[in-house]
Amino acid sequence: MQNGGNTAYREGAADLYLERIRERVFEKSRLYFGPRKLALFRQRLETRLAQLELPDFCSYYNHLEQTPNEYAALLDLMTINETFFFRNPDQFRHLRLVALPELELVRGRELMRSWGEAGGAGDKVMKLRVLCAGCSTGEEPYTVAMTLLEGLRYPKAWDIEVVAGDISQSCLDIAREGYYENDRLQHIPPHLVRKYFTVTPTGAFVSEELRALVRFMPLNLNQLMEGELPPGMTTGWGGFDLVFCRNVMIYFSPSCQQLLVGTLSRLLAPGGHLFTGDAEPLHLFSHDLAAVPDASCLVYRKLENAEHAFAL
Repeated sequence: MQNGGNTAYREGAADLYLERIRERVFEKSRLYFGPRKLALFRQRLETRLAQLELPDFCSYYNHLEQTPNEYAALLDLMTINETFFFRNPDQFRHLRLVALPELELVRGRELMRSWGEAGGAGDKVMKLRVLCAGCSTGEEPYTVAMTLLEGLRYPKAWDIEVVAGDISQSCLDIAREGYYENDRLQHIPPHLVRKYFTVTPTGAFVSEELRALVRFMPLNLNQLMEGELPPGMTTGWGGFDLVFCRNVMIYFSPSCQQLLVGTLSRLLAPGGHLFTGDAEPLHLFSHDLAAVPDASCLVYRKLENAEHAFAL
């Protein structure tokens, strides 16, 4: 009986500290590991314990509290980071064939009107800003950059900025390096590989032309939802023409999902487009976005009569 009691006690203590660690992850990132994902959470945590050679969750909890930098490693371990080039091709087809031509038409009219104004505003009119929130290892923002260069009639006339952020530092390191092995290039049309990559026997490096368009940065969506600016940002945050936040929302609780939708909407310029994941429709949430009719994919547009994009 004594041994059974000790075993039950140890299991109870383990569950207690597992729950405390789960709460800390939620506080830091709002990543939600509910009952269905608790086994996955435990498995990944046990992987971290093995890496640090710690005996149990209690030891790791103490280590976590005493080592602030450990939170970054823990959050890195908890994110799945599944991605590939041209994921959900219908969305990039819509961007190239529908969204970009509409944007060119609107901005062209604005540019012509600016010519009659004192001082002009051409440099501001022809700016195109994109946010990739949860960019993982970089395939998405580089795909966006390729689509912009291929879809715009005169891409050199535009000041293009693709801001790509993720909570995982290891993912950002891979994205900045811009090297992808051959099996990760299979979804890219061959002519685009030849045009935008430097090919090696085992993979390919992203071209300088694409790199120049994309700026990678640490991005914790929890901080955005709390109204904080990303690290290093003081101005110029918001007013994005396009926001990609795909297959990210599913890792948050329903209440946080509502908060995230509101945050992403505020970051969009009026008329801007939001692209979400296949399993992330927004019909259950309150927002000032409208589903784009007749689109063969999930894409939303911020209402034109909404107030100008919120600047955090």
